[in-house]
Amino acid sequence: MLSTGERPRELHWYHAGPMLFGDWGTSRLYVLGLAFAFNGRASFWYIAAMCLLMIGVGWCYTAVCRLFPDGGGVYSAARQRSELLAVVGALLLCADYVVTASLSCLDAFHYLGIKDLQILGTPVDAIATAVTILLIGFFNAFGPTKTGFAAMLVALATIALTLVIGIFCLPHLMNPGELKILSPFAAGNPWQSWVGFTEIVLALSGVEAVANMTGIMVPPVERTAKRTILPVLVEIVILNLILAAAMNALPDQILYQRSPDGTLAHTGDMLKVIAHQYVDPVIPFFSAVSAFVFAALLLSAVNTAVGALVSVQFMLARDKELPKPFTGLNRYGMPFIPLVVAAIIPAAVVLIFPSVAALADLYAIGVVGAIAINLGSISTNRNLKLKTHERAIMIVLTVVLIAIELTIAVVKPHARSFALLVLVVGLAGRLATIASSRTLPLSRNSRFGYLAVSVAAILLELFNALVVGDTWPSFALSVGMAVTIGYLTDQVRRYRVVAGEPGAELALEGKPAGEEAELALAPTAAPVKPRMLLEGAFKPKMHIMVPTQGNTRLIEFAIEECKSRQAELQILFIRHLAVTPMGPTTIPTLAEDEQALQLFERLRTQAHDSGVPLRLLYGVARDIPDAILDMAVTHGANMLLLGLTRRGALWKAMKGDVIQGVAEHLPEDIGLLIYS
Repeated sequence: MLSTGERPRELHWYHAGPMLFGDWGTSRLYVLGLAFAFNGRASFWYIAAMCLLMIGVGWCYTAVCRLFPDGGGVYSAARQRSELLAVVGALLLCADYVVTASLSCLDAFHYLGIKDLQILGTPVDAIATAVTILLIGFFNAFGPTKTGFAAMLVALATIALTLVIGIFCLPHLMNPGELKILSPFAAGNPWQSWVGFTEIVLALSGVEAVANMTGIMVPPVERTAKRTILPVLVEIVILNLILAAAMNALPDQILYQRSPDGTLAHTGDMLKVIAHQYVDPVIPFFSAVSAFVFAALLLSAVNTAVGALVSVQFMLARDKELPKPFTGLNRYGMPFIPLVVAAIIPAAVVLIFPSVAALADLYAIGVVGAIAINLGSISTNRNLKLKTHERAIMIVLTVVLIAIELTIAVVKPHARSFALLVLVVGLAGRLATIASSRTLPLSRNSRFGYLAVSVAAILLELFNALVVGDTWPSFALSVGMAVTIGYLTDQVRRYRVVAGEPGAELALEGKPAGEEAELALAPTAAPVKPRMLLEGAFKPKMHIMVPTQGNTRLIEFAIEECKSRQAELQILFIRHLAVTPMGPTTIPTLAEDEQALQLFERLRTQAHDSGVPLRLLYGVARDIPDAILDMAVTHGANMLLLGLTRRGALWKAMKGDVIQGVAEHLPEDIGLLIYS
C-alpha cells in the first residue's frame, strides 16, 4: 500500500493572496464598465451591493477554510451530503473557469487597444484571444512555469497603480457638481433593479480556489486563510467604491461614447479611461503604462483559470467521476486530456461569444451556483462545528445566491444553456465512467446500455444547445436529461462493491512527508515496514542515490560505481505531478505507474546479477529538486548521482535546471556526481 501522509504545506498567505487578487482584482477591470452598461448612472449602488455580497461570501469562506483544512471547495463540502451534488458543484466551477479564461483574455486585448476591428466578419480581438488561450495551454503542457513570482509582482503593481488612480480621483469626488449618481430604483421597477444587480455579480470564483487549496496552506490554516482573504477583500471593496464613484463623475460624452457596432465603447476598459481622465493630465502616459500592467494581470488570470480547470478535471478523474484517461500525465507531469479541454473550450467559447458583455452573461451562473451549493451544504450539515451566527449568515447568503442563480437562468438564455451543456456532458461522462468500472457486477449488455445512454445524451445535448437554441422546451429537455442521468448513475452506484485485491503484490510504505514510498515484497497486500529489496553480495559502506526514470547508461554506470565503492544503490523514481492540487485529491501510486513497475522489475534482476545491494524508492512530487534533496537526506545518501537531463532548452527556461536546483541546496555531507 502507499502511505500518503500529508501533502507538503507550502502555500503562505503572501502566495495565496495575489492568487485571490488575480480573480477579485481583475474583476474591477471589466465590472466597472459592465455595471455602467447595464445600470447607467445608478451603477454605483449596484457595485456597492456587489461589494456587500463579496464581504459576506469572503467572511463565510474564512469559516469554510477552517472547517476543511484539507480542501474546502464545493466538491469537498457537498460530497459530505451527496456525491451527485458535489459533482454538479465541480462542473459548475468548470463552467466558471472556462468563462473566466475567455473573458479575462478578451479584456486584456481591450486594455491593449485591440478592439473594434474585424477580419472576414470575425472580431480581431476574439481571434487574438482564442490564439492566446491556446498558446497558454501549450506552455502549460510543461507544467506550472516559473511565473509565480512574476504574477505576484504584476498583482502588486496593479494594486499600486490602482491606488494612484484612486487618490487622483478623490478631489473630483468632493465636488457634488461632477458626481451624477442616480437612485438604484431609477428604473421604477423593483424587478429591473434586481436584474441589474444580478448582471454584475461576477468574479467570486477566486475565493473558491483559495478554499480548494487549504490542503497545502501552512498551518494554522484558519489564520493563513484569513490573512489571504481579508486584506484582499478590504482593498477590493474600498477601491471599487471609489472607482465606481469616479466613473460616474465622468462626462456623458465619454461614458456614452459608442463603438461602430452601437455598443458602449468603454465597457471593457473603463479603468483605463478613468486613469486617462484623472491621472494623465498630471502624469503623462500613465494610463498607457497602467493599461499594459492591467493586461498582464488579466493574462495571469487566464493562466490561473486554465490551471484550475485542469485541476478540477484531474480531481474528478482521480475520484473515478470522470474517465480514467483524464488522469494520464504527460512527460512533464501535466494531465494531458484535461489540459486540451482547458485550452480548446475557452478558445471556442470566445469565438462564439466575442464580446465582454456576452461573456459576462455566461460568467455568473457557474460561480454563483457553485458557491450556493458550497455554503448550502455546509450550513445544513449539523455534523460541522459552526457557530450559530455563522450558520445563520451562510443560510441567508445561500438563499440570496439561489435567487441570483434562478434569475440568471430566467433572464439569460445563453447562460442557462451553457451551464446545462457543461452539466449534461459532465454527468454523462460520469455515468460512462462508473458503468464501465470492472468493480461493478454488471452484465455486458447492461454496461453497453449505460455507455450508449451516455453517448446519446452528449450528442442530444450538443444538438439541443447548438441547433435548437435557447428555448424553454430545449431547457426542459436539458434539465430532464441531467436529472435522468443523475438518477441512472445513482442506480448504478447501488451495485458498487469493493474489488478484491490480488494475493501477492508489491506493498509500499513511506515516510510521513507523503511524497515517496519504499518498495518491498510482501506475500499479501498488508502493509510492511520498509526494507531493502536485495541485500547484495557485500555489506554496503555507503549509499549512492540515483534519481532516474530509466536512463540505461546512467543505471549501468551507477551499478559499476556501487561495486567499486562497496555501496548500496538507491534508485529513486519521481513521478512529476505538475497539476495544482484542489481538495483532498489522492496522488498517483506506484501500483498505477506501469513505467516505474517495469523499471523496478528490471533493476531487481540487474542488481541481483551484479551483487549490488538495492533500495527502490518511488515518489510523486511537484518540485523535483526539492523531492530529490528530501529523499537523499531521509534515506542517508552519501552521494547523489545525477544524469544530464534529456529535456531541451525550453524545459530549462520554463522550469529551471534540475541539477542546478539540487546543487544549490545540497547539504555539505552529501557528494554530487554528474554523469553525462
